[in-house]
Amino acid sequence: MTRAVRDDLAAAHRRSLVHVAAPGARFTAARRVQIAEVAIAAFLDPEPTPPWVRPHGDLALDVAHRLARHAGTINLEWYEQIVTEGLHPLDWVEVVGIVVSAVPPVAFARAIGAPPPGLPAPQPGDPTGHEAAELAPARLNFVPVAAPADRMPSVVQALSALPDEWDNLWQLAEAQYMSDRAMDDPLWNRGTLSRPQMELVAGRLSLIRECFF
Repeated sequence: MTRAVRDDLAAAHRRSLVHVAAPGARFTAARRVQIAEVAIAAFLDPEPTPPWVRPHGDLALDVAHRLARHAGTINLEWYEQIVTEGLHPLDWVEVVGIVVSAVPPVAFARAIGAPPPGLPAPQPGDPTGHEAAELAPARLNFVPVAAPADRMPSVVQALSALPDEWDNLWQLAEAQYMSDRAMDDPLWNRGTLSRPQMELVAGRLSLIRECFF
């Protein structure tokens, strides 16, 4: 028997794709959708190029491609190379935010055998310029983060320089995993998998995908 997808999870995925198609802090909606399309194509590609190949000749698109398909190969040296070539660190943050907004709904649909969701049409408007009130260099992350830095785990502060990307990440996390408020509770569950079961699955996937966490 096939169980229906939880309403909150389906809604979180819809909101995430709408977020992709809205103007961001640094990019127009049309550019964001272009970046998302590249990321989705890279994720679904049955014969992906090696991680060192930059198939698009466009800094933001090449970062999106590698993030979606070869995230475990990205290191500080490559990040600094891309920034030196001209991608602003906050552009990098927004590309990461777009990839983590666009790929999970597609990955989930593929996992349950459902048709992949499409991206909405880009919304009009200029980039918003919405950034954290104060930025700081981080010891735990490559990119600048909202000040003060390094008072929370790296994965939590990673997108904090751009609040709209940070907010969307956590609305997704709350539906797909748990809220940041619940993480201190080892017995938390929503009536499906228990917390230990969730962590077992997460740990196994991290090992398979060679995630340094």
